[in-house]
Amino acid sequence: MGALEVDHTHTVGGTFPLGITAAKPRQVLAMLAINADSMVSTDQLIDELWPYGPPSTVKTIVQTYVYQLRKILSQRFETPRSTELLVTRPGGYVLALPRDNVDVYRFQELVRAGRAALGEGCPTRAAALLSESLRVWRGPMPTDVIAGPYLGGLNVYLQEYRLEAVSLRIEADLANDRHREIVGELRSLVASHRLHESFHLRLMQALHRSGRRGEALAVYQQLRHILDDELGLEPSPEAKRLQQEILVSH
Repeated sequence: MGALEVDHTHTVGGTFPLGITAAKPRQVLAMLAINADSMVSTDQLIDELWPYGPPSTVKTIVQTYVYQLRKILSQRFETPRSTELLVTRPGGYVLALPRDNVDVYRFQELVRAGRAALGEGCPTRAAALLSESLRVWRGPMPTDVIAGPYLGGLNVYLQEYRLEAVSLRIEADLANDRHREIVGELRSLVASHRLHESFHLRLMQALHRSGRRGEALAVYQQLRHILDDELGLEPSPEAKRLQQEILVSH
């Protein structure tokens, strides 16, 4: 996630630059990495690299890109004799790498574990797992690779998944009575995600628990105006219930 990097304890010299600046070979490596340990067909690679129609010699070009990548990986990685990291299969290629070595999968697994911990009533563990998932996130995936249909769609999905991770971590922080500490972060999230009602509700809760009842009610009014002006909608029943709870509280 973020810039496309290779970093492994068994590389010669640790993290290393890919040595390939051309856009399409980097796209191929990104496709293989996010499908680690599974075959990516040649047709999938072609559709990703040339969404508006491939050149006539496309299969030869893909083979050349794979050859370049295999050469670099074999020079940098220490692997057992007769094994390869980039394997050719009938109809496609496999990056023979455990998925937990790829940031995308580490991020998703940490979010799943954090959600489960929150559901089991363990907010401290949930907050730790979700905070770790957000540390893995270094930016949209991948920031330095041109995205075709597959990578572009995956990036949209992961952006939404990150917002879910942030929302869950905030929920865990509220359960851990960290309402005062997260007010500033929530104000920033509300400003940058104006239509994300959940962030408005969490800000209302954090302000109310911090003894800032008037500000919490002002956030509700702000949400109501945004939804009405931009979408012609009313706040959700959950938002209205929270407003009423704050109004009748002492």
